[in-house]
Amino acid sequence: MALVDMDIVARLMTEVAETEIMPRWRNLADTDIRAKTGPNDLVTVADEESEKVLTRRLMEILPGSVVVGEEGVAANPALMDLLGGTDPVWIVDPVDGTSNFAKGDEKFAVMVALAVADETVASWILEPVTGWTIMAAKGEGAEMLSADGGRSRLRVAAPVPLGEMAGSFALRFLPDAVRQPTRDAATETLGRHYRLGCAGVEYLKLVTGDAHFAFYWKTMPWDHAPGILIHAEAGGHNARATDGRPYRPSELHGGLLSAPDAASWLALRAGPVGIAVG
Repeated sequence: MALVDMDIVARLMTEVAETEIMPRWRNLADTDIRAKTGPNDLVTVADEESEKVLTRRLMEILPGSVVVGEEGVAANPALMDLLGGTDPVWIVDPVDGTSNFAKGDEKFAVMVALAVADETVASWILEPVTGWTIMAAKGEGAEMLSADGGRSRLRVAAPVPLGEMAGSFALRFLPDAVRQPTRDAATETLGRHYRLGCAGVEYLKLVTGDAHFAFYWKTMPWDHAPGILIHAEAGGHNARATDGRPYRPSELHGGLLSAPDAASWLALRAGPVGIAVG
């Protein structure tokens, strides 16, 4: 059983999106956007204000919990150490796909996960433009809430051969020496691969059966803790790409590979993912 009421967190995320995010979508001034580590790493006032509200309200929902948020860690990297502590940890990405959001693209999401002892036990991903929320509690399966209040169970796509697979293949953070060979191998062996610039939307595609796989090299916890649990609870198989070990939010190395089942995971790992990770 989840530590918190899943619907209460989902409603909070929707409320924050309605008050802090959507009024600023396609309505940002130049001064509302700035670069963090470089021109491809942006933060907006929507990221910062929504994380402030989520941080306060989530800790109210679960007294004694702490928060590791993307923008909080940018200001204070030591917050990452909380993932290895004994308190329940909320992992928050207030606007996943900030570059998309900043240019008015609809592919962005709000992501929240709850971890205990470095294990994700509950997850939520909201797509604000559509109002869809996907969520899961460990051991209880995954479901989608629609904007009109409808609920449906989630299930990953059925396994297919490599040549028929479609999915997300993130190449940007791969070492230079393997990036192009990996791209070539993916193009030659997979049915279709893409990058949407928003892990939250990519995980949504995985658990609604619209995609078969996702591969990532950079694995910050706010980008993947929510989606990995939902994918697993929807019947999928995911593990560290380098050696197949289970995902832990505090670990930042080893890549991540998600697939419909273990056999598909192994086929992807032996194919283009193997070039990427060695």
